[in-house]
Amino acid sequence: MKEVNDFISWYEGKQAGSGSASYAINKHDNNKGPFSSRKDYMLYDRILTFEVSEYSK
Repeated sequence: MKEVNDFISWYEGKQAGSGSASYAINKHDNNKGPFSSRKDYMLYDRILTFEVSEYSK
C-alpha cells in the first residue's frame, strides 16, 4: 500500500501544481526478465483514470 499511497500523493501534488510530470512504477519481480529492474512511467497529463484493487489476507 505504500506504493499506492505514494502514487496518489504524487498525483494529488501534481494536480495542485507541484511535482514531476512523470511517476515511475517499480515492477519488482513481476515480468522482470533478464533485467536488474524494470519500471513503467506514468505521464501525468495522459492519465484518465486509475484503479487500485486490494486483496484480503
